[in-house]
Amino acid sequence: IVPQPSLFVLVTFLVERIKGLVKQKCPCCGEPVLPSNPEELNSMYDKQSCAKLKRKRRPMRTYCGCWYHKSCLNTFLTEPPFGAVCPTVNCGRRVFHPDWPGDIKQMEREWAAKQARMREIEDAMLFL
Repeated sequence: IVPQPSLFVLVTFLVERIKGLVKQKCPCCGEPVLPSNPEELNSMYDKQSCAKLKRKRRPMRTYCGCWYHKSCLNTFLTEPPFGAVCPTVNCGRRVFHPDWPGDIKQMEREWAAKQARMREIEDAMLFL
């Protein structure tokens, strides 16, 4: 049997994905990934608004197929345990995103350097 191209299959797939996205919750914070007001979603991607708080709530899809808020994904990927699997039910795959390094050793070094800077700042504060 030779597969036949069908637009119906594509449309069905897209409709199911879009319907599910509306109900999708961030695996880290448990809040809905998409805002209830579509204008808020639009402003998250608007370069003119530049509201940092809104950009932190921007939805991002990882390679495992799950959706996270940008700030939640940043915390999940840049703090120990590194290389953790996705906490979404029935996923269980390691979380990757092209905006963050995929090398666990590199993430560990960056986290250790950040912790060392924080300790230096705390030590400097003691002398002021």
